[in-house]
Amino acid sequence: MASAKLSAILTQADEDAKMDMSPMIDMVFLLLIFFMVASRMITVRVDESIEPPVADESIPPRDVKGRILFNIRADGTFTVGDGSLTVTEGEITERVIRFRERQEQRNVEASLLLRAHKEATLRDVKKVTKAAAIGGISKVVFGAFQTDR
Repeated sequence: MASAKLSAILTQADEDAKMDMSPMIDMVFLLLIFFMVASRMITVRVDESIEPPVADESIPPRDVKGRILFNIRADGTFTVGDGSLTVTEGEITERVIRFRERQEQRNVEASLLLRAHKEATLRDVKKVTKAAAIGGISKVVFGAFQTDR
C-alpha cells in the first residue's frame, strides 16, 4: 500500500515539475548591484588647459597603478590632477611623500605622471622632478600625444 502511494506521488511530481526562475533572476540582479557598488571606478581627470607635446616614439602605458599626477601649465604654474589646485614646489614634495607612503603600504611602486604643456620650459619640468625625487619618487612618466607614424 505504501508503494502505491509513493508511485502515485512520484508520477504526479514528474508531471508538475517546473522550476520557478524569478528568485534566480532576483539573485542575479542583487549580485549585479552588489558588484557595481563594491567596485571602485578609477577615473583620471585631466587639466583641459594642458596641451602635451607630440612624440613620435611614445608608448602607451601598460600599468597605471601607483601614479600621482602633476601638470605644468604654459605659464609655468603647477597643478595637481585635474588642474583645480595650484601648488608650489614644497607642496609637491609634501604630496609626493604622503602618496609614496600610501603606495608603500599597498606594496605598489609609486611613480610620477608629469603632463607638461608643450610650451612649458625645461626649468619647470626640473622643478617638479626634483621635488618628486626629494619626496622619494624616482620613476617619472611623461605624458605626450602619440603620432600615427
